[in-house]
Amino acid sequence: MNLLGTANKNYLFILLIVLVFFLSLLFRVTNLGLIEFKADEGINLFLATRPLFGHSFVPGGTVSSLGITNFPLINYILLPFTIVSLDPKIISFFIGLLNSLAIVGFFVIVKRYYNQTIALISSLLIATSPWAILFSRKIWAQDFLLPLFIPLFLSIHKIIIDKNQKYWILYSLSSLLLIQIHQSVIFLVISISLFLIIYKVKINFKYLVLGGVLGLIPTLHYIYYQLSTGCFDCKMFLTSGQRVSDQASLFLFIRPLQILNQGNFFPVLGEDVIYFAKNFPLAYTLKQFYYLEYILLPIGAFLFYKLFKKIGFIVFPIFTLPFIYAFFKLEPHIHYYLIIAPFLFLFLGVAFNQLISNKNKLIKYSSISLFCLLVGLSLYYSYAFFETVRNQKNIKGDYGLIFGVKEKETKQIYSPYKNDVHYEEMLIANYVPYSLSHGDIGISRMLYDPKKTERNMQELETRLKEVPLDRGAQQELIAYYTKEIPSKRTVEALRIKSEKNLGLVSVYEEVRNYFNEKAKK
Repeated sequence: MNLLGTANKNYLFILLIVLVFFLSLLFRVTNLGLIEFKADEGINLFLATRPLFGHSFVPGGTVSSLGITNFPLINYILLPFTIVSLDPKIISFFIGLLNSLAIVGFFVIVKRYYNQTIALISSLLIATSPWAILFSRKIWAQDFLLPLFIPLFLSIHKIIIDKNQKYWILYSLSSLLLIQIHQSVIFLVISISLFLIIYKVKINFKYLVLGGVLGLIPTLHYIYYQLSTGCFDCKMFLTSGQRVSDQASLFLFIRPLQILNQGNFFPVLGEDVIYFAKNFPLAYTLKQFYYLEYILLPIGAFLFYKLFKKIGFIVFPIFTLPFIYAFFKLEPHIHYYLIIAPFLFLFLGVAFNQLISNKNKLIKYSSISLFCLLVGLSLYYSYAFFETVRNQKNIKGDYGLIFGVKEKETKQIYSPYKNDVHYEEMLIANYVPYSLSHGDIGISRMLYDPKKTERNMQELETRLKEVPLDRGAQQELIAYYTKEIPSKRTVEALRIKSEKNLGLVSVYEEVRNYFNEKAKK
């Protein structure tokens, strides 16, 4: 009987994993022609593929909202995907698959340290959450936060509950990798580490340092670049206080609630929310049920603290995060809370588990019904969202033009150059706005050496005369002419050149606009 019972439990466990994995995949690896693909996605792909086209590895990533060049880890992560395929849809498929596997990993860990019911509830909620889906299927650094969070999540439990000191390696390693993906994670890592010290969790410094050394390896190229170029980003960091808000936003305290499902989703759709509401009234109306999660979340956090004594204090660093953001007056971007989303869903799982375990049948079955309603609503909401995106194509909100249309337009423009040796590179370069090629920002400083460009000036201009649409050549020239404010004579010389060379028209226009903008300031 014991063997039979064990076999049944194992069979159920496998079925639940399949269910979690299937629902995680449902909207993450489908509708790939509808993926969001704007400047950030384009530049990430552009930087990651540089080695494939004979260029050197880029020492950094994109530029953050504070004007600081990001770490290059995203380039290294994306490189294997780009080796398999340069198609953004295929790359997005792998990113969606990776995030789905991360949710399965989350389910397994939560089952191990809590129980199967909490694991199933919290995993299904994150698997079907519209925000979680949106942030797990595009070529964006933040889409790797969840996969890299799972090792940190595991290490915290291994250290606190199992008292396995070796996992300090994984703790420091995963912490540093997460910070390299998005610098805001440093606030959470510092907060968790402080509470580990406050609650007298034993620290093994040997393993902590070893993990730290491993975690710093991806930054070596970045550090060398900064030291060898006068550390331009050090100056940007020291002046970053000038680029934050004048005062803290109250929305910083609402975002942890909104990220659970579809709160604050309107900016994504913009005016197309009218189309969404008109064509999918059920999804638009029933989303009011999500507000019940706003009530359940603090209840779940309180129960988590009371029921799980060894690790309950982890609630404090999670809920202090908005206060830290407020102290530094950071913008209330919702993706700043991606890093704590798994904990938030875990707290919801604890709340639901307590309600479902209640002996009162009305409470028990009402709670089960509410959970099923939320999961079903999330699935329908995502379906309605992607149908809206499919039908509207160019969303008037932050989502913008879908990749399928953008890809078709780009390939049509470059169709005369299909046999050109640089065809694939030109396609990818076309996804990068000219404004990101300005020579006074971190990206161009990393990519182009002005002295080398000056030596190759004739070759670049000849290339643009033969292939006027070579965006790569145009970007290099724009970077050269905007490394500092150009003179009127330089702008005029470019205008004259562009009259004889069509490929230089875009270069001239961008340099002229840059000059005019700087002149106004």
